[in-house]
Amino acid sequence: MKWYIIKRLLMLIPVLLGTSIIAFSLIHLAPGDPARTMAGEHASQRTINAIREKYGLDKPLYIQYGIWLNRALHGDMGRSIVSNEYVTKEIFDRFPNTFELTFFAMILAMAIGAMAGIISASKQYSALDYTFMGIALFGLSMPVFWLGIMLMMIFGVYLRWLPIGGRIDILIPFHLMTIQPQIYADIFLLLSICKPFEFWFSTKIQ
Repeated sequence: MKWYIIKRLLMLIPVLLGTSIIAFSLIHLAPGDPARTMAGEHASQRTINAIREKYGLDKPLYIQYGIWLNRALHGDMGRSIVSNEYVTKEIFDRFPNTFELTFFAMILAMAIGAMAGIISASKQYSALDYTFMGIALFGLSMPVFWLGIMLMMIFGVYLRWLPIGGRIDILIPFHLMTIQPQIYADIFLLLSICKPFEFWFSTKIQ
């Protein structure tokens, strides 16, 4: 077991390295000039060149990648070219929302998955069992991002019943939240995240 864990951890190194190379490449394949964007629309060429030199954008790509990777490993993700804030700060500012969403999605997935698994196991080989198993297999094979996009397209774009974005703080009284349509967008996002975990818990319990 110990060697299995060590082997898995060692396999993470090339995976993370490959992921970092892909992420870095996608940044450079994106249209536009980062230096010109940071300098502003009416900046002089001298200012743009100074920004390129400051951030190492005038160096070869492999050197830029080395600088980027070294800073990333030290927790320096640079500044956002949109808000000019540190990327690390923006990530931590949004982390509570991400944690809140993930936590409640897991709770909901465990509750629904456990209930479905227990019912399916107690009525083995019944129509209900096959129904739950079919739904579970379909859910496990369905990407989360695809489900989320489909929910937004159906209920937000085509039917126009609900908004597709926004968030309300959980500390706001419920009677105030009911007049805000964003609460429904949060519910759909929560459901789209919890679905794969729900199906996984269901099959494991069964």
